[in-house]
Amino acid sequence: MKQKKTILSSFKAKIIGLMIGVTFVSLLVASVSLTVVQVKNFRNSLELSVLSNMEILSFNLIPMLVFDDNDSAQRLLASLKTRPQVKEAEVYRVDELGEMVFVARYPEDDANHDHKDIREYTTSDFVGERHYFTYPITLDGDVVGYLYVYSVFDELGNFQLEIIGTVIVVMIACLLLALVMALKYQAILLRPLRLLVEVTEEISVNKDYSLRADSTGNDELSHLALGFNTMLDEIETHDYQQRQAKSDINKLNLGLEDTVKKRTIELELANQSLLATLRKLSQSQNKLVEQEKMASLGGLVAGIAHEINTPVGIGVTAVSHMGQLVTQLESEHREKTLRPKDLDRFLTNAKECVDITFNNLGRAADLVKSFKQVAVDQSSDSVRMIEVKEYLHEILMSLRPQLKKTKHKVNVRCASDLTIRCHAGALSQVLTNFVMNSVIHGFENIEQGTIDISVERRDKRILFTYSDDGVGMDADALLRIFEPFYTTRRGVGGSGLGAHVVYNLVTQALNGNIVAISKPGEGLRFDIDFPEGKVQGQA
Repeated sequence: MKQKKTILSSFKAKIIGLMIGVTFVSLLVASVSLTVVQVKNFRNSLELSVLSNMEILSFNLIPMLVFDDNDSAQRLLASLKTRPQVKEAEVYRVDELGEMVFVARYPEDDANHDHKDIREYTTSDFVGERHYFTYPITLDGDVVGYLYVYSVFDELGNFQLEIIGTVIVVMIACLLLALVMALKYQAILLRPLRLLVEVTEEISVNKDYSLRADSTGNDELSHLALGFNTMLDEIETHDYQQRQAKSDINKLNLGLEDTVKKRTIELELANQSLLATLRKLSQSQNKLVEQEKMASLGGLVAGIAHEINTPVGIGVTAVSHMGQLVTQLESEHREKTLRPKDLDRFLTNAKECVDITFNNLGRAADLVKSFKQVAVDQSSDSVRMIEVKEYLHEILMSLRPQLKKTKHKVNVRCASDLTIRCHAGALSQVLTNFVMNSVIHGFENIEQGTIDISVERRDKRILFTYSDDGVGMDADALLRIFEPFYTTRRGVGGSGLGAHVVYNLVTQALNGNIVAISKPGEGLRFDIDFPEGKVQGQA
């Protein structure tokens, strides 16, 4: 009931507030407009009165100005005593030079006549209750003088106060009348709504959906009651159907208990069978997972062996060549045909073989370390300062035994003074894999190919570009190039780990990005960029 009173009171307050607000705004607009018009009319009447008096005075002042009769002009202005609103009046004559000459003043002994040039008031000027006006005195169309009058109309202020007071009284009376009418008519307007709320509350409490609201009439609230009654019809029908369905369900439940018991026993037996099958499937799954792990491990080991075979093979070739040189030197020494230039040639070749062997064995060690660190952070001792161009030439020199068997050409474009801090072993392995991939795969059936290597610094990042003009790759192969164990030469020596290892080195060790671009017959290009001096595991 309290909620009902709150709702009705709120709605009642809104109706009353709306009516009072509309009445107040309407009265305010009308009253302000009326006040402005009345005050303006009253002020216009005052101006007309002043203008009329000034016309009479000006006409009488014409002979006095023409004959320079200042005394008569002064006496004429003295007649303004009968008009208390006139506070000051002055008469000026215009001489032959057009200058104004003072003639007379009212009141005569008023010394406080400091004001602007009276000719500025040739247009009537009202400032509150004060009025300034200068009337030109003309004779046969020529201005012979000026009459200036300053007036204070106290009756204008009194008139404004009276009309404002009248407006306020009328507004209060009208607002009270509007309040009475609002209170009277709100009861008539809200009665159907109040009855509808009472019916709603009774239905909510007693759940009696047979009750209906009064829908007589043809207003909006009657239409609302009619719609409410239609909703009650549907609710009553639905309630009956729900109670009937509940009764039927109770009857069915009595017969379903036995069925549920039987089904429960059957489900328990089925669950036991499913659990046994699930255990078998789990065991089979574990075996398959182990087999897959072993297969992956075998593939990885094969890939590692394939990747390490390159530097180790180069080292073996260099040592073998060194052995031939030693045998030749020993033979010449025994036969005493050894010449100084032969010894110099041996020392030069021996030094080159030692350097090649040392570099490749070092690369093999770095390669093993890189494979071991695919899933872990790079250690800090792998990061060092390198002179890029010199370092690239050292890597290519270690690959000379493989390259000099072919006619392929390698071009390096890099600034001589480019020095960076990076993971040197990772950069070496990346370039080695690129070159060997070009030699083995890219230049297949190509007698003379070209490899271009470019390194530059741009915006604190290192841009490394590697490209060849080999056979290239199709779109499907290019899309899967970095997947582990994917190769286009399965069964003929390809493990599919080279590009995947390169991808891991670039993204993890160098903390960079790599993109492969290729089309069949147009070669293959790798674009790599990585931050200078910022690698994984480093600050």
